[in-house]
Amino acid sequence: MARPTFVSRFRQSLTRTLILTAALAGPARAATQTAPVPISEPLVTVTAGLGNAMGWLGVQAERYFVHGRVSAFGGLGYTPSVDVYDPEGITLAAGVRGYTAGLKHRGFAEASACQVGIVSDPERPRRFYGPCGQLGYQFASRGGFTFLASLGVGYALGAESYQNRTLGLLGFGLGYTWRER
Repeated sequence: MARPTFVSRFRQSLTRTLILTAALAGPARAATQTAPVPISEPLVTVTAGLGNAMGWLGVQAERYFVHGRVSAFGGLGYTPSVDVYDPEGITLAAGVRGYTAGLKHRGFAEASACQVGIVSDPERPRRFYGPCGQLGYQFASRGGFTFLASLGVGYALGAESYQNRTLGLLGFGLGYTWRER
């Protein structure tokens, strides 16, 4: 029987070393690939867009409480004059939201006071505020990008002489959410 050559022994040793290294390195790599870090609770969101809760065309700041499930917000915007006799000017909104479970994709219910509608009139253009209720969706990514959309109804106070005081509401915004560290 012929003796194994030096090259043959070297290959066997190299093969054993590589197999042993791969076997020991495999679990170490698997241990470092742990589950992603959980998303932390939201702290503050700032969005810009359009809608009644944003002051029609404006910005909104929102502060979260109760582990991100409840928030209070304020909106500051501008109502532009689209027609000749439309009212225009600074518009305000304020309210609270309750969120569904989740920190990234979640629904919400909103109660607020906001500008519900306007009346175009050559002698006396008017803006009407009142109680508003909306249902919506919020997406807040891990990196902070935030998208908001909502639909609802509002009741125009002081509009007794007009036919329809209950009007539809909408909201759309893009912004940023800061999270707790």
